[in-house]
Amino acid sequence: IINIASFLLYHKLKPQKESYQNEFLEIYILINDYIKLSYETNNLINLNINSINRITNEHNVLTIELEKKQIPKNKKLKIKEDFINLKLPEEFKLIETHKELYLHGMEQKNCVYTRRREIEDGLSAIYSLNYEGGVYTLEIFKRKNKFAIKEIKAKYNEFANKEVINFVEKSLKAV
Repeated sequence: IINIASFLLYHKLKPQKESYQNEFLEIYILINDYIKLSYETNNLINLNINSINRITNEHNVLTIELEKKQIPKNKKLKIKEDFINLKLPEEFKLIETHKELYLHGMEQKNCVYTRRREIEDGLSAIYSLNYEGGVYTLEIFKRKNKFAIKEIKAKYNEFANKEVINFVEKSLKAV
């Protein structure tokens, strides 16, 4: 059912022009986050969403609802050793506990806490990046023995600028 909902929403919201190719991934991630939030807050998935603004607003409402739940205990996340041993510059901080992950999401006004299952399944890790006065939420995954950016966002799920993305990519290539 989740995959069907994701498929239906994606086909309603996908950009129409090829020039928006980068937006396809962003829309896909937003839809999946919205569906995860619906599941975690025991809300029905609204399939009548017809705009990016509408799904963004519903996503934000569900994020606030999730935040109202009790802050998790300071239990360690089960992070894959590859990510723990990753030697990145001091601007990167690995988020290691449920509480840190939750609080980072509250500070950044995003739903990064929904990524805890991917983290504990060893698929990715979340880092807080402090760069040039900005704080970013960074999700890193490993593909073919190389680390790569899965997603990087500024506060309020704003896109990171090219300079930040280049810094992260350069840092990941150096490890």
